[in-house]
Amino acid sequence: MVVIVLTLADMAKYPFLPQTKEHIARLGIDFGDIVENVSIRRRAKERVFATFDLVERYREEPRRDVEVEVASFPVAVLYVGGSGDRSLAERFALVEAEHIHKYLEGEREDVIVDIARFFGWDIERADHVPSFSVHFVNYLRNTSRGRLVHEAKWRLVNREVEKGRVFVTREEVCRLLQEEVRVHIEERIGEELGRVPEGIQADIDEIKAEYAKNKPHLEAFDKIVRAEESDYPPCVKSLLERATKGQHLSHVERFTLVTYLIHQGVSVDAIVKLFSNVSDFKEDKTRYQVEHLAGLKGSRTAYKTYSCSTLRTHGVCANPDDPICKRIRNPLTYHLKKRK
Repeated sequence: MVVIVLTLADMAKYPFLPQTKEHIARLGIDFGDIVENVSIRRRAKERVFATFDLVERYREEPRRDVEVEVASFPVAVLYVGGSGDRSLAERFALVEAEHIHKYLEGEREDVIVDIARFFGWDIERADHVPSFSVHFVNYLRNTSRGRLVHEAKWRLVNREVEKGRVFVTREEVCRLLQEEVRVHIEERIGEELGRVPEGIQADIDEIKAEYAKNKPHLEAFDKIVRAEESDYPPCVKSLLERATKGQHLSHVERFTLVTYLIHQGVSVDAIVKLFSNVSDFKEDKTRYQVEHLAGLKGSRTAYKTYSCSTLRTHGVCANPDDPICKRIRNPLTYHLKKRK
C-alpha cells in the first residue's frame, strides 16, 4: 500500500486516507468522546446536512479547527450509515467527492500520483501532453460508472491509447479520482454498523427526519440534473450550473430555465429549491412565478420555452455551433433529435 506523508491540514482535505484513521486513533477518540464533543458532532451534522442543502455548503477550505474537521468525517460517515438510506449515502459520497476533486485540482502532481496509487492505479507521468498515462483497466473502472458513462469524450474509442495505457490530462486524472473517491466513500458507509450510544443515535434520527422532508423534491430535481445530463441542450445545462452555484440569471434566462424544467416534468418544489442559492431569492415570490409559468396561477396556461432564435437574440444560446442546435427551433426538442 502506498504511504503518503500528510500534514494535519492534508488529512482534513483527504479524510478517506488511512493516515486520518490512524491519527484519530492516536487522539484516543471513541464513541463516548464523540457524544461529549459538541463541536465534532455539530460539524459532522453540517457535512451531512450540506448533502441535501439544509445549510450553506461548507467552505471549500477546511475549517481552522483541523482536529474537529478531521474527526468530523468518520462521524458523518457513521451518521449516514446509521440512517440506513441508500440514496442519502450516494448523495453524501458524491458531495464529499466533489469537494475532494476541488482540492486535487490545486494539488502538487506528485501528491495526485500518490493518491491514485493508493487506489491501486498503474499511473505514470507522460513526457508529452496529455501529461499522464493510466492503465486501461483503471481508466475503464472509473469511466463506466457515475456521470462519466454518459459523456462521449470518456469513451475509450475517443482516447489516445498506447500499449494498454490511456493518456489523460491532469484535470482528467482529478475527475477520474473523484469517481474513485465517491465509490470508496459509498463502500465505507456500507460497512457494518455496530450499536451506537444514545446521544449519537439521536443525531442519526434527526438527520433521517430532515432528509425525509427534503427527499421528494431532491429526487424530482435529480431526474433533470443528474440523469443523462448529456441529453439536455447546452443553454439549459449552462443555466442549471449557474443557478446551482447561486449566480445571477436575467429575466429571459430564468424564464428559459423554469419553462424548460416544467415541460420536463420537474416539480414546482424542486424548481423553487434550485433558485434558493441566488442572492435575491424570496421563496414566496419565486414560488408564485414558477406556478404562474406552470399554468397553476393566473391565466392557467403553461408557458412554452422561448425559441432558439429568441434565445440567440438575447445572448442565451450557449453553443450556436452545436450540430443539433442548428437543426432545431426550440430547446425542448434537443433531446429528441439527439436520441435519434
